Amino acid sequence: MRGNPIPALALATCAVGTQTFVFAGLLIELAADLDINVATAGYLAVAYAITYALTAPLIALKTGRLERRRMLWLALLGLSLINLLAALAGSFSELIGLRILAGLAATLVMPVVPPIIAALLPVEKRGQALAMVTGGMVLAFLLGMPLGSLIGQWFDWRATFLLAAVLCLAAALINRLSLPVVQSEDGAGWHLLAHGWQPDIRRLLLMSLAAFSATFCVIPYIAPVMQNIVGSTEQVALSQMLVGVGALIGITIAARLGNTSSPNRVLVRIFMIIAMTQVLYSVAMLVFPEQGLVSWLSLGAAVLFGAAALFALTPLVQAQLLEAAPGARQVTVALNGSVMFLGQGLGAALGAWVSQLLSLQLLGLTGMLVALLGALCAWQWQTPNAEPVMEKS
Repeated sequence: MRGNPIPALALATCAVGTQTFVFAGLLIELAADLDINVATAGYLAVAYAITYALTAPLIALKTGRLERRRMLWLALLGLSLINLLAALAGSFSELIGLRILAGLAATLVMPVVPPIIAALLPVEKRGQALAMVTGGMVLAFLLGMPLGSLIGQWFDWRATFLLAAVLCLAAALINRLSLPVVQSEDGAGWHLLAHGWQPDIRRLLLMSLAAFSATFCVIPYIAPVMQNIVGSTEQVALSQMLVGVGALIGITIAARLGNTSSPNRVLVRIFMIIAMTQVLYSVAMLVFPEQGLVSWLSLGAAVLFGAAALFALTPLVQAQLLEAAPGARQVTVALNGSVMFLGQGLGAALGAWVSQLLSLQLLGLTGMLVALLGALCAWQWQTPNAEPVMEKS
């Protein structure tokens, strides 16, 4: 081994996380420059998410036997080129096509990182390592995306994609130079996809789906929610920064827990925290609207603790998935990534339906109900003891 793989892998997740949302802060300027409305520009994120969700498991099936380091750094190099081309795009159709390609390339990065950790580190260190690598996404929220917005304000929206290209290029080079060759331990074949329906794995995937669905009942509508609670959206950037702070707290907790001997109890408690933060949104809108400091504290607590709970849960679920499917790790992690993106879409759809047909103030209660379903999955789940997934000849 050439050294500690965690910093290089964390940079990879930071680069991918940054390029996923780096343009969001300049969406209005991007839309104006390409002569489209802001709602249409929002489909750039949708195209990326749907592409990742639908293709990640299928691509994992075809690439599961490939050497990990080469696949990782070449995918990051591809993402760098795609973002460079995005900075030069002359039309919205070109740009959305490039975001689809970026979604495809990302499926060769995010599902590969946990199996590399599993191959390089012993079982007792994997939970902590996964939490630390997830810290790359925290850096994307705290530094990458704000820096992209700042650079975009200094120059224009195209500069945000240039920043993403540079980060992905740096991550590609560092991972190529610092990681050892990592041979895959996975099998191959369509039969691996069926292991997603094994009871232990299915419950873990349902937990990811529930956690992201519950959280994203509110998150996509944070601006109108903030308007309802504090009477203004001028400080919406502050709430976005709180997501990063909460995420940092969450991965710190997950790193301390590591491979806990009672993951089901820990996950139940995390889901209860998610449920309570969702209720807090509704309470703040119904009971504490525009009441100064009380309103701000209610909103801040909901954002901070909600992000902390979500980022504490994610590496713990990933660690258990690695143990549940030792012969199909890339496919299983890819499935988890898919359900995370599907959860974001499902939560946003639930939020839209509730706010349109019922009331914006009920978004939090909707998220609470979804989180309780996740808690039920965690309560019924026992430590995975699945048989290793054997390769079929």
